[in-house]
Amino acid sequence: MTAPADLMPIVFIPGASSDDTVWDAQKNYFAQQRPALTVDLTRFDSISAMAAHVIAAAPAKEFIICGTSMGGYVGLEVLKQAGDRVKKAIFCNTSARADTPAKSRQRQADVDAGPDVYIESRKDDDHYKTFLSDKSFENKNLIKTLRAVSIRVGYDCFKNHQTACATRESSVAFLPQINIPTLIIGGTEDQVTPPALQTEMQENIKGAQLIMLPHTGHIAHMEEAETVTAEVEKFLRAA
Repeated sequence: MTAPADLMPIVFIPGASSDDTVWDAQKNYFAQQRPALTVDLTRFDSISAMAAHVIAAAPAKEFIICGTSMGGYVGLEVLKQAGDRVKKAIFCNTSARADTPAKSRQRQADVDAGPDVYIESRKDDDHYKTFLSDKSFENKNLIKTLRAVSIRVGYDCFKNHQTACATRESSVAFLPQINIPTLIIGGTEDQVTPPALQTEMQENIKGAQLIMLPHTGHIAHMEEAETVTAEVEKFLRAA
């Protein structure tokens, strides 16, 4: 089925250490309705450069953005660089805040550990426990998929994305300037970007909708793919 050309394109933005496959469930669904693509950010090491790539990749002057985690940081930067082109925004499991100094130090320590540690740590299922709800951690097929993505993108991508996340600026003061329909999706068991950070975004973006998914961690779009897809579709269909 060919997507109708008159519906506004949606651009999916992946999180850190991810490639363009992680949004496949949503992209493939929406591609039946409208132009849909996922950008590849593996080679970039700054949020600003990632945002510029998203803007350049958008297949039309006006488009919708949907980003998760680091992809949410990128989405906020897209709005700063080309907000007049973005007509709706979806942010999943993300935050408007910059890293704390402690978090930046931890990122650097993880990078300094080197590629061998990167590979070995991701062979252990426990590595993924931080990112998943207790229920999702029992989903071994999901863990297998996440492991395959980590190995595929490799240490160089990991290093790039840790650098980008550690050096990003806070966007909290920018949130009140967002004046387009906005949907925020979070997970009640997200340890990486806890629910309070989703609430902060919702409270500071005029008219933003907030959906917190129960028994869901930091990777809502993969943990609860059908639910996220349905909520995004409902949001897109709204006036």
